[in-house]
Amino acid sequence: MSLRFALPTALLLSGAPAVLAQDDAPTNAQLQKQVEVLFQELSDLKNGEAASNDASRFSFGGYGEYHFNMPKDGDKQADAHRFVFYLGYQFGDGLSLHSETEIEHNFVTDGAGGQVAIEQLYVDFETSERSGFQIGRILAPLGIINQRHEPSVFNGVERPNFSKYILPTTWSLDGIGYWSQINENLTGMVYLTGGLDGSGFSDKDGIRGGRMKERPGLDNPALSGRLDWRPDGAEGLRLGASFFSGGANNKNKGGEIGVDSKVDIFSLDFEYSTGDFDFRGVYAKDRVTGADELNAAFGNNVGEAMSGYYIEGAYHLMPDSWRSDRLRDSDLVAFVRYEDFDTQDELGSALENPQASREETTVGLGYWLTPDLVIKADYQFLDDDTDSRNDQLNFGIGWTLR
Repeated sequence: MSLRFALPTALLLSGAPAVLAQDDAPTNAQLQKQVEVLFQELSDLKNGEAASNDASRFSFGGYGEYHFNMPKDGDKQADAHRFVFYLGYQFGDGLSLHSETEIEHNFVTDGAGGQVAIEQLYVDFETSERSGFQIGRILAPLGIINQRHEPSVFNGVERPNFSKYILPTTWSLDGIGYWSQINENLTGMVYLTGGLDGSGFSDKDGIRGGRMKERPGLDNPALSGRLDWRPDGAEGLRLGASFFSGGANNKNKGGEIGVDSKVDIFSLDFEYSTGDFDFRGVYAKDRVTGADELNAAFGNNVGEAMSGYYIEGAYHLMPDSWRSDRLRDSDLVAFVRYEDFDTQDELGSALENPQASREETTVGLGYWLTPDLVIKADYQFLDDDTDSRNDQLNFGIGWTLR
């Protein structure tokens, strides 16, 4: 705001009359005080401090991806897979709100495949610059993709299917958590949240259908957490371990499904970058206590244990000579990813489903025009014990808004 307009505004805000009658003339001390107040208000206006609802407290962003999926011998489709809007607000030092609202598959109506969902909605209370509490809807701290699932930060058009069935992504949990930068090399977090609904487990989809998305029941809660370590002397390396342990005797809107059941998950992951090469991988084991009772009650044929892993290597191909002034941060990345997972690793009373054991190899390219905008193409070789899955060609574009 210029001084030309700020001064009359400050005068009005201060309540000073435009014209003073002779009998009401202030003393020199009063005039000096008014001038000091006016200049303070001008300074506040200039710095944006006068407005209690300062727009700078808000932050906006999001991400999205559009896919073209073309199975070798199947139906081909275009898919506005997801569009996510981020809204944040800074209440004060160390007090902030974070939210993500997602729209999937273009169109939402009763019985259709699309959805509108709140993925994250929590308040962060920092207790120091290195620690704090989070209350609300947060992301399960498992593996790599669930907490970092923007399309500009992973290779491939689609997320790994391991991260769909073994560590179901995106997986939101409702409750309270604590995070900490323990030291320069070690970070950690732990959450007390709602558990799972075991009636939604299945032989092929594992625990994916047990996520409660509306009003999760809290009758049988869960504890989860993770540690990330970046060892000294190993630049570019991160090692992670995560866990989940919680009841599966919950149902949406509260209450119990009537089966005493529980899920325990343990996972290890790593990321390593050296020169033009990137490597990452994840292993996880899910154990379902009470699987036999769930099968007897709901006929969902769920196994007693599920496990799997994926490993991925990538190479940055783009020479500096290919980069223009307009796209000076562009990059071209070739990658290969191998996945091996089984949602019936241990059967118990379940009948074997030969489609539960899967192997997948994905090879592809990603062209990052900027670090936040990427065009992707890949081919997936999809195998199971029935040889019924179609290999698939995918194209996509993804973006992150900051």
